[in-house]
Amino acid sequence: MSDRAPSPFIVNGCRGTTVASSRGGTCRFSLPVPEGFLARLERVVAESGWPDFLRDVVRGPILHHHAFRVAVSACPNGCSRPHIADVGIIRAWTPGRASDACTRCGLCERLCPDHAMTVEEDGPRLHPENCLSCGLCIKRCPEKALPVAREGWRVVVGGRLGRRPRLATELDGLDEVPGASGFPGQSHLLDDGGVVRALRNALAWYMREYRLHLRFGDLVASDPATAARLAGTLPGPVRTPEKMPPMRFDTPDPATGEGEGGAGQTP
Repeated sequence: MSDRAPSPFIVNGCRGTTVASSRGGTCRFSLPVPEGFLARLERVVAESGWPDFLRDVVRGPILHHHAFRVAVSACPNGCSRPHIADVGIIRAWTPGRASDACTRCGLCERLCPDHAMTVEEDGPRLHPENCLSCGLCIKRCPEKALPVAREGWRVVVGGRLGRRPRLATELDGLDEVPGASGFPGQSHLLDDGGVVRALRNALAWYMREYRLHLRFGDLVASDPATAARLAGTLPGPVRTPEKMPPMRFDTPDPATGEGEGGAGQTP
């Protein structure tokens, strides 16, 4: 059995999100994170009803695998492990078209760890299928020729470790990068409000569908169409603890055999 969780939810961030974050933290790879952003996410989860919901459905102590986990990373290196959290949030900068200051020195091409930038006769060319929006090309350009076309967040959902590990699924954003300043085909990003909306929807969806032995990652894997809409409007009512039928978690899952079989055991 896992140890008791300190809280029904855990919001953690890498050092780039927590120390001098408005300047990009203390990590050379981190991008600036809005001041108080992690505290805002903690309030979202606390006010969603999830803590009371979990205490109502869990018969016994709340363990680590019960807690809803949110991981925030200030760059795609993901030191806070967002891809194995219930909701992972990754800071992102997408580059715009180079200005006339570009000297075609090729530094952006040489520095890009993902081979997403090449320098051609008319200047840098972005290969969006490779770009992780890390912003390294923007920060390191000696002529400051690459602007930030859009800053925001990549959001991934449904990651988990344990018996059936799963990497999180990335959500699409809602707003396209403006064609006048950005490269065509860039991935969509979410702004701060979009991240909050996706987190609220994820919690509402999980509470509505919660059942014995169901992890959030399993829910995402079983219904990718609904998962893809988490950044928008999630239809359907939220099921509150008062509306739920009585639950007992004292028998193993018949499909997997998971569970201790003792009174008070939980999924």
